[in-house]
Amino acid sequence: MTEKVHVLIVDDASFTRDLVKKGVRAGYPGFVVHEAANGRQAQNKLTAGGFDLVLCDWEMPELSGLEVLEWMRQDESLATVPFVMITSRGDREHVVQAVERGATNYIVKPFTNEKLLDVVTRALTRSKGISARALKKLGSFEGHSSAGESASLLAGGLSGDLSIAETIQADAPAPARRRKRAVPREKIVGQIRYAGGIMACLVKEIDLQQLIGITKRPESMPGLLEQATFDFTTEDDDRTSRVNAYIYALQAGEKRQDTDFLKITLRFVDDDPDKQDHLMHYFETIDG
Repeated sequence: MTEKVHVLIVDDASFTRDLVKKGVRAGYPGFVVHEAANGRQAQNKLTAGGFDLVLCDWEMPELSGLEVLEWMRQDESLATVPFVMITSRGDREHVVQAVERGATNYIVKPFTNEKLLDVVTRALTRSKGISARALKKLGSFEGHSSAGESASLLAGGLSGDLSIAETIQADAPAPARRRKRAVPREKIVGQIRYAGGIMACLVKEIDLQQLIGITKRPESMPGLLEQATFDFTTEDDDRTSRVNAYIYALQAGEKRQDTDFLKITLRFVDDDPDKQDHLMHYFETIDG
């Protein structure tokens, strides 16, 4: 039987885990992909061993990606496992910090599938001492003897990781809550980063679930459901947050075909309490 490659994806946002999982399988459908919704779950899975690569978010509640990385590098059995940090932080200071702690590589959100696969390929070819062509063959369905396992992968299942339904609490339906209406406190200007570029955005509505804003039509149009990041800074404390999201809707900002403006809706996928607390600087909620 051909050797299988096991990859662990760690992120507290299920939407981001799905994006990374689909990106990996687009290039390597034969890889066995596992998931963890936070750093604690990642530790439990990694302790069992057998992983060839870890793709981990930096900013997570309970245990950050940096803490997971430091823990792995102190464990003899995990010290050499390739670790790729995935984060919305792209400044040089954080890149250096991750590398100094032992990160194999670094990806800044939002990213393209091509970028993700390039980083995955570099990490695994180096750690396994094989060529990219050999890795491609290893990551295909060729040589896998179990038709059932291949069918599971094609269906988006988690071959060899059936406990995921029990361990990832983030995917459980949220309890019904009384609907709240967001009332903006002031004019908000931020930026939306996506794989094709950056757009300045005037926010018209915002709450913990979504943002609706107006932006100038960019040269490279983002796509629906594309991952994005909303960056904003509050002037009174010079605090900056980068909230992970995806593009939910796009429409013309004016009733004419040649309009220079777009109305954009972002759905937030970040459950980070610090970021949510920062977002609430901009609005107050009242009973709907």
